[in-house]
Amino acid sequence: MPFTNLSIKHFRCFENLQIELSPGVNFFYGANGSGKTSLLESIYIFSSGKSFKSTNLKSLINYNHNKFFLETYDNSRGYISTIKKSSDGPISIKLNNKKITTSNLVREFPCTAIHNNTFSFANASPDFRRKILDRSIFIAEEGFSKTWFSFYRSLKQRNNLIKNNRISDIYAWDIKVSEEGDILNNYRASFFNKTLEEFNRTIETLRPLSVFNFFDSILIEFSKGWDNHKKLSEILNDNKEKDILRKTTTQGPHKADINFLINKLDARQILSRGEQKFFSILWCCSQHEVLKKHYDIKATLLIDDIKSELDDKTFNLLIELLKANDNQVIFSCIENCFSSKIEHDFNNFKKFHVEQLIHK
Repeated sequence: MPFTNLSIKHFRCFENLQIELSPGVNFFYGANGSGKTSLLESIYIFSSGKSFKSTNLKSLINYNHNKFFLETYDNSRGYISTIKKSSDGPISIKLNNKKITTSNLVREFPCTAIHNNTFSFANASPDFRRKILDRSIFIAEEGFSKTWFSFYRSLKQRNNLIKNNRISDIYAWDIKVSEEGDILNNYRASFFNKTLEEFNRTIETLRPLSVFNFFDSILIEFSKGWDNHKKLSEILNDNKEKDILRKTTTQGPHKADINFLINKLDARQILSRGEQKFFSILWCCSQHEVLKKHYDIKATLLIDDIKSELDDKTFNLLIELLKANDNQVIFSCIENCFSSKIEHDFNNFKKFHVEQLIHK
């Protein structure tokens, strides 16, 4: 659901800022340190209750104040959401003046964020790639969060028994880990397959304009975290001695990953930083497209620092990709890289010079 109006008070470098956003494409530009990323960060908080830059929300409070206040309005539903965080208290999240949890917030204001960490998606840790996948599934599938938490609670219990050498008590938790793990894996595999379909469809759309020669050689595989030829229950039983030796559960959904290969080699060994960035954006946009096509969820797409490390040809390819997106898009760049001719190609294009916003 698109963000219509945004109010920011005492957040990062902003004292008091009011912005009216387009339901289509919104572009923020300005010098380093002007607040572009902070604007996108504030919007992301409405979708998660968290920052994509810092784990400490207290650090987001403007240094002249002891709390920040964010408010957004969705005029398509008449929804008002407010978020407050003081230096000495927990975060307060309200929707239409009623307190809600962060899990409900994610579904009310779904958002896909592509930022500095996401740009190295192929080069990141398996844990990071799982989180990106799981966040989209959490938005899409109502039962996923219950399964996710149940599996990781069961896994924690099993690991505690292993560490304390209480092997006689492990059987019951093997069953629980296996049952919840299979369901968790089914959620992930299903969403991955849908994303791969969208990814391949996008590549075909871009192929006539492609500046990359690796499109024909890409292989993307979902690794569920254990041997494909065995059941998880068998793996847990067969690995008991190894798990005891290492004092942890060595295989399972907590080891799931997405592998990116080019000519059967790890993509990290072949792609430049700019190519990795475009590749990562392409994959995240494919997940974003799955939300819209398969679940009728119109999530906002955030892309921070869109042009860095992309040459002109690759950037033009990205522009073609974004033209096909009819959800709300909010992105940033140091320079004003959108001419009036390019702007006309977008739906409801709106441009903001961040320094001018601050000094209004």
